[in-house]
Amino acid sequence: MLSFAVLALVLLLFGAAVLTAALMMSRRTRLQMEQRLNLVAGVRDTRVTAETLGGLLKVRTQKFDVQVRRIFTIGIKCTWAMQISSLTLLLVAAISAGGAWILTYHFFALSLLLSGAVSLFASFIVPRFLLSRQQSRTERKFIEMFPDAVDTVARMVRAGLPITAAMRTIAIDALPPVNTVFATIADQLKIGVPIEDTLDASSREIGLPDFRFFTVAVALQYSTGGNLSTTLDILSDIIRKRRAARLKAKAATGEIRITAYTLGGIPVLTIGALLVIQPGYLTPLFTDPRGHLIIGMAGAAMLLAFLSMRMMMRSVTNT
Repeated sequence: MLSFAVLALVLLLFGAAVLTAALMMSRRTRLQMEQRLNLVAGVRDTRVTAETLGGLLKVRTQKFDVQVRRIFTIGIKCTWAMQISSLTLLLVAAISAGGAWILTYHFFALSLLLSGAVSLFASFIVPRFLLSRQQSRTERKFIEMFPDAVDTVARMVRAGLPITAAMRTIAIDALPPVNTVFATIADQLKIGVPIEDTLDASSREIGLPDFRFFTVAVALQYSTGGNLSTTLDILSDIIRKRRAARLKAKAATGEIRITAYTLGGIPVLTIGALLVIQPGYLTPLFTDPRGHLIIGMAGAAMLLAFLSMRMMMRSVTNT
């Protein structure tokens, strides 16, 4: 009980330290903004000054969020859809580190150094997992909505509108995340960036094969001429066929996924039933250090089996 109280006190102190650092950073930013505003000559309207200060604070917050996300996305190529705030990431990291510490140091009775290493790893990998999950979900949503955007661009080009106007229309009328991507392209074109450079940079940032096909087709037809609307119609049909093939592959692996979930759930249900029917039967697993080791090895084996089947299914569906 004393150890848990000490751990709880440590976690509270850590949370207080994080909150204090955030407040100090916010206060420092506010003072800097006030100093900059005081240097401006003349009398300003209070509403305009407040809006300006709010905009500057928002920019500073966004920059800080980007820096924090960059720490947790080391080695990840595509990060355009990761929008989780820095406060959420730091909170998740602190909770993950505390949970890993309780599990390794108090439950499995590992050494202080090893428990600290596991806690540090957990504080890094859990926020990284959340960011990767958000990225993959946004990419799937983008792929589902992208063929309609391509059809819209083809119809507008066929009607005689320039490709730049079609990009702006998609940025205004489409739903997220398609409108965000096309808004970036339209803004770059508006300030005079060549369309080839804009499309190439966007395709590298997005990193999706379907979008890469679109940018290459538009850039090629724009520079050499030709019937762009026909090319976009063919491209839209190809993208839809690729999506249909992925859905067929996902349906074909449905039985494997159900089998994996069933096999993974049987041990959990068995342990729950034994704890209800005969609690003393599994007591050594929770009281004896050797039981802790057995639980850890069993959990690691189940996790590896789940990840292996997940990788095999994704190798089929991500085509």
